[in-house]
Amino acid sequence: MKYVAIFLTFFIILVPIVDAVPLVEIFVDENTPSNKNIPEVIVSSVENGDLELLVWYLDPNSSLHITAATERAEDLNAQNGDLFIQGIYWNNSNENLPNDIDGLDIELNVKQGNDSGIILEAKTTLENELDQTVVLQWLLLKRSVSISEHPIGPTESNVVSYHAWDSNINRTKGAENQWTHQIEPNTLESWNIGNEELIAIVSLISLESKEIQGSGSSEIILYQSQESDNNHATSFLLIFSGIIGSILVIQSERKRQKNMPLIRPLIIKKNNDIDYDYFIEITTRQALVKEITIDGNGYWKCSSNEIPKEISPRTSKKIKIRQISKEGKNEPCTIRLEVDGYERWVLDIVFPET
Repeated sequence: MKYVAIFLTFFIILVPIVDAVPLVEIFVDENTPSNKNIPEVIVSSVENGDLELLVWYLDPNSSLHITAATERAEDLNAQNGDLFIQGIYWNNSNENLPNDIDGLDIELNVKQGNDSGIILEAKTTLENELDQTVVLQWLLLKRSVSISEHPIGPTESNVVSYHAWDSNINRTKGAENQWTHQIEPNTLESWNIGNEELIAIVSLISLESKEIQGSGSSEIILYQSQESDNNHATSFLLIFSGIIGSILVIQSERKRQKNMPLIRPLIIKKNNDIDYDYFIEITTRQALVKEITIDGNGYWKCSSNEIPKEISPRTSKKIKIRQISKEGKNEPCTIRLEVDGYERWVLDIVFPET
């Protein structure tokens, strides 16, 4: 009789590195999943790539619960449904996100080890000295996981499913830190991580204030394959080809969203509380904006001196415009601009009624 050896192997398909964004943590259980607790302003920011969502499951009897969820909730004094941005409580009745939520960027790279484990490599240069209570945290999030045994039951996103600490940090200002964290295949199995998409996250957390002072993330597709010694290479290539195209399209769209500026109309009362000043506010993200023109369409006028030649990344600029026709109070003005690396934008701006 001829025997064919069957091996269980982990494969990793990596999504290109995503720039660090602030982390928003929510604490839930199976009766109140995150989609019932997260307000629209958070959902929109997560979808646009402005925030990275972490979901902690508090119920110890849940298959999605890990001990670190209870520990993090105790650290933050968090209750079911509570939201925290960079470790700071955020009242979900607020309509606006805080303006100062940026943290230190940590570059995160993911590799596959020779034994089919996961190797996480992170590095950063400290802009300021860190307190001695700051430590490094490694997380793996499940991109999508079922919260019901029903085959078409509800799912949960970005569930924290693996956790580890590292206190080996050079905390002096200007220090270049590099860290490596290896997760063996049997460790992944013990944490109930198998055939699924993951998000790897590394963050710097103060054990005193519990606040997050920096972070980085990278997406992973981890899947298991049973293969024989005759056909495993062919199977892997076919699966890889089918998945990588979708990954590149998704990643390209996420990068585009991160580069597009935020443009909005502003109305500010003058001192007499009767008249108003009108502005167009442009807030750039990761791409430079240039070649800006504003057409008032006969109802608005903007001095060329008000329009900058270009706006640097991560900058906010208010451009003042003047209303020249009361009849066209609600008529739009048209702004045209070029985002570095992309085609020219044309956008109609309508001011709300005062």
